[in-house]
Amino acid sequence: MMAENPAKHTQEIIKPSRYDRIKNRVNTILNTYPNEERTARFVRYFLAIFILANTIAVVISTMPDLPHSFRAQLFAIISVCLTIFAIEYILRLWSCTNNPTFTGRVIDRLRYATSIYMIIDLISIIPIVFPFAFPKDYSMLHIFRLLSIFKLVRYTRHSDALQLMNRVFFKKREIISFLVIFLVFEILFSSTVMYLVENAAQPDKFSSIPAAMWWAAMTVTTVGYGDIVPITPLGKTIASMVTIGGVLLLALPSAILAAGFMEERQKEQTHNNHYGTEAGISLLERVGNLKERGLINEEEFEEYKTLILPRLRDHEEEGEDKK
Repeated sequence: MMAENPAKHTQEIIKPSRYDRIKNRVNTILNTYPNEERTARFVRYFLAIFILANTIAVVISTMPDLPHSFRAQLFAIISVCLTIFAIEYILRLWSCTNNPTFTGRVIDRLRYATSIYMIIDLISIIPIVFPFAFPKDYSMLHIFRLLSIFKLVRYTRHSDALQLMNRVFFKKREIISFLVIFLVFEILFSSTVMYLVENAAQPDKFSSIPAAMWWAAMTVTTVGYGDIVPITPLGKTIASMVTIGGVLLLALPSAILAAGFMEERQKEQTHNNHYGTEAGISLLERVGNLKERGLINEEEFEEYKTLILPRLRDHEEEGEDKK
């Protein structure tokens, strides 16, 4: 009698069930970078349509003179959008963990539910359950409907521009922090000086340093509402200097961020150019080994191929262009 192959027995044990494959597939669709997965891109566009529709409906619903029938249609659109958001929230929470134990799954889901984007998602779907908990509190319902606009933050999560901006801000955080401190100092210093100069001439306008800080903030940022202006010659001279200083100070972050954006773009291009063909082939071989061992099925293998092959083709085309 032939001995049973232990490797085959191990493969059968660790092979994921259909339930686990469906859950992993849902998690992949909802969390994969959209440009790398066709279905994820479709789902993202589908959700984006409802996010924009919900935002437009919520904004228009704040207009006071809308016909009752039209307002009812807007609330219906908002309800449909919030239902879609609730389904998305439940699917994200359901598919976020593969922990084999019940306690582990609960802990993983609680940890995932307390992430910033899931909190935003939860806030956006509160209006669905709010009428059942507080059926007569229409003012709070209106407020929570307005809060559903924050769902737009989820739409921008995978934005390349925002991710690039985050990296630039993080790397230039020390310089930006110094500029913010200097800006606060200029507002405080100019408001103190202007209080000393203008208080005697305009005790109702420059009645205190906090009152003068409103003028200083508007002048340094070059907004200049005009509700508070100096009238003494010395005050006008100081105001001119403060305005020029504000223009120069606010121009520095723009130059620093522009330089940071250029540096990050160059790093991205360098990194993409170093994505070698050998690394892609090696990755394909590893995925093929997983398929042979039964850890992934044919459909999942094809999906991985669609993620890897376009990069290899792009790299080959870039190499040919350089030659």
